[in-house]
Amino acid sequence: MEHHDYIKRQIDQLGRILGKILSDLLDLKNQGQVNDGIEVSIQALKDELDLDLQELIAIQTNYFIDVLKSEKGFTNGNLNKLADILLFIADNRQGNDKKLLLNKCLTIYEYLEKADKVYSFDRRGKIERIKKGH
Repeated sequence: MEHHDYIKRQIDQLGRILGKILSDLLDLKNQGQVNDGIEVSIQALKDELDLDLQELIAIQTNYFIDVLKSEKGFTNGNLNKLADILLFIADNRQGNDKKLLLNKCLTIYEYLEKADKVYSFDRRGKIERIKKGH
């Protein structure tokens, strides 16, 4: 049982960190400091979760979900938070990085749409927006 509790704590911790990164991003955006917010969030992903943005981008799309779930211990809820963070970063990037990040977001949102029992209009809207922007 201890192992199960440990895993659950890890997952909860991951969720808390992702939630904090997301809320910090939104706070800085509201203060008109989008670029600072992005830098802070990229650094936090690396420091707190050992997720390097360039390494994330480099993971092949067909392995992306597997890597996050099996190697990094992401749940669907945490995947959704990560996608929201990556989408925010992508929206404020240009060129190839932007395209690759949007592709990762789309991969996560489409996976969640199939995996989740609950339909999300918000998620569907993000999928449509990314597809239009591609």
